[in-house]
Amino acid sequence: MKQMLRAGVLAGLCGGVALAAYLLLVGERTINQAVALESASSVQREMFTRASQHAGGALGAILYGVCAGAVLAVLFAAIRHRMVGDDWQRSLHLSAVAFVTLTVVPMIKYPPNPPGVGDPATLDRRTALYLLLLGMSIVATWSAWRLSRTLRARGVRRELAAPAALATYAIVVGTAWYALPSNTDPVPLPAELLWRFRLSSVGGQAVFWAVTGLCLGALLVRRGTSSSTEVAQSRESTHV
Repeated sequence: MKQMLRAGVLAGLCGGVALAAYLLLVGERTINQAVALESASSVQREMFTRASQHAGGALGAILYGVCAGAVLAVLFAAIRHRMVGDDWQRSLHLSAVAFVTLTVVPMIKYPPNPPGVGDPATLDRRTALYLLLLGMSIVATWSAWRLSRTLRARGVRRELAAPAALATYAIVVGTAWYALPSNTDPVPLPAELLWRFRLSSVGGQAVFWAVTGLCLGALLVRRGTSSSTEVAQSRESTHV
């Protein structure tokens, strides 16, 4: 478990660095345009310079990557024996599921907005709704996975178990989307600028989970290969 956690932290670190680089190279242009529009319509001055915000954002992305990588490693260790394929394939599958569960589902209902957009009085409400939807997305993924495992254990064919699990997932997510209220705060930005910002946000998360999954799989495959070599050498020395 210690080696698994170390691999997860290192993979998350790589993913965090990739996320920080992506946001600085791709997303920063859109953020700068949004900040310029906000500054033009407001007399308030920013507390921090853009350089400080860049450094803070990059550091935050890296710390986020380390924490997410550690959680991913713990989850991987818990369900590894129940997943098909080798560690490389398992890592990629788990990262893809994490991307859909933690990013795609919440963003469809509550898409991200540039800094400063939205009524400050509704910030707590918007945050609570987003976290509630995030929790329901996790519940939907877990429910679908458990149902698939239960059906398979009872002898149901995969061709029937998989559609049943997907239908359960769609019902839970659809119910959450329908039950939770929409964000009604005005977004005083050009539609093209807002669309680019949201695409860059989704793209950043896609880059993060892809890099993290690839690095975790590579580290685990390498660890498994080295472990097998050590076992073989130990057996040879014993026979000698």
